[in-house]
Amino acid sequence: MVPDRGSLTRRKFVGRSLVAASALAAAPALAWRSRAVASDGMAHSGRHVYPFAMCSNGGILANRHYVTCMLAAGAPLCRIDMSFGMVRPTPEPNPDKWNWQGMEQVRAIRKKYPHLKFSPILGYCPPWAADPAYARWPGGPNSGLQRGVNVRPVNAAGNLFGQFVYEIVQRYRDVVDCWESWNEPDLGGHYFFKGDGADFMPYQRAFYLAAKMADPKCTALFAGLSYRTVEGYLAIHHLKPPTPYPAKSCFFEQYLQAVVNDPQAARHNHYFDVMNQHSYSRATDLYDYAMVDLRLIHHYLRTSKPIWFTETGFPDTGGIFGGTPNQYCDYVLQSWAWAALAGVQKLFHFQLDNSNGLGLYAGGPANGGLGNPKPALTTWTDVLVAELAHATLVKQLHGHAGVGLLQGNSPYSGTWRTGYNLFEFQNTAARKRVFMAFADTRRAVRIAIPAKAKSATLVDRHNHRSRIKATGGFYHLHLAGATNEAGWPADKTNPAAVALGKPEHLVGGATMVVVENMA
Repeated sequence: MVPDRGSLTRRKFVGRSLVAASALAAAPALAWRSRAVASDGMAHSGRHVYPFAMCSNGGILANRHYVTCMLAAGAPLCRIDMSFGMVRPTPEPNPDKWNWQGMEQVRAIRKKYPHLKFSPILGYCPPWAADPAYARWPGGPNSGLQRGVNVRPVNAAGNLFGQFVYEIVQRYRDVVDCWESWNEPDLGGHYFFKGDGADFMPYQRAFYLAAKMADPKCTALFAGLSYRTVEGYLAIHHLKPPTPYPAKSCFFEQYLQAVVNDPQAARHNHYFDVMNQHSYSRATDLYDYAMVDLRLIHHYLRTSKPIWFTETGFPDTGGIFGGTPNQYCDYVLQSWAWAALAGVQKLFHFQLDNSNGLGLYAGGPANGGLGNPKPALTTWTDVLVAELAHATLVKQLHGHAGVGLLQGNSPYSGTWRTGYNLFEFQNTAARKRVFMAFADTRRAVRIAIPAKAKSATLVDRHNHRSRIKATGGFYHLHLAGATNEAGWPADKTNPAAVALGKPEHLVGGATMVVVENMA
């Protein structure tokens, strides 16, 4: 999770693409659809998993409005920081004397609101615990690496990180069954982690082994990775990173290269149950990022993993990586369509409040300090959750699969666009077919959707609903052209950015949803 200190500016929401090298281009992309995670944290095919969740800052621990508003929005899983430094801010050796206040607040919330679950992030390192071997590395105030990560047993006092993970999971296994190792260890400037992907492998290993020692049935996530891993992958494989300033390495690939040399890794699921990615601004990244992650996993581990996007969002105040409040609404819907196409299992929105400028509420005194709802909250709750939370993707009926970054495409060149995208979902229990459609160019377009009933409900991004009749076996729709003009090339003051190509549509045109009852 991003701290509340202007991280939107630091992050810049820069790159959004990956393209695979020929060595990783063997298998069909859609063969790596994510699978369900059961209570044992392992993947099982054929099970629908509720897909929508949300991030929160610490406000949720003290403000009941956060809890009730999150549940009302249809987000029954909350990702929060519960870092090493929060629980063990000093060298105090006795775990009973560590600061468990935050986790006790989680326990109290779960007792009162049992339908809200939590996924805590356990990483970061206060200065007192840092390994001096990394002291000269640049980084943020809590980006050090805890001492003793290779000490065994993994929960021994000499293994600072392993002991912490074991203690928190063991003490709260009745409250939390899903844990995340670290947040964005790949971020530029080593802001959260003073090392590369190979350096991170022992920490992910210690996290996984300690968590499973304390609760074998828990779900252990990989660290949430930022755009830097994606851009670095493109750069080192001589592809097309959509930024003038790509990373010079791929953090996740470095991790995989290190973990395959660990003789015990395979029997321990390579030290993660679920792959974990972040994406902002460009809706198609939910497809393209997932495909790269899964392709890397398949290439190095010869298996697949479920994938969660534990941070997603869209700045609604303009800029070259944002847009308008209406386009924020489109991002909410379109990002899930692209995620579903990639088989993404869970999507977390960042976040409920507006402390980082990406909230579903605008900030202010209303709703216990959350402020008034933004239009995107209606889109999230009344369209996305109401119509798609229990639906599964059938197929993409029209359009290109994302930008196609694995095929060498760029968001700044429109050759891959087809005019519009059309996705079909099905809610079997409710006997509904749900279609989502939006233009992917500036041009408005009329489309025909195959009908099985005489009429359906047409829903726009603001949840305005009307009846639409089938004519000749089709529902005929008008799709407005895309109006968002953004991306690096939109910065006309930066020659390197302009050289990348033309400004892009971070989101397509106004989204239309068609809901057809099959009963």
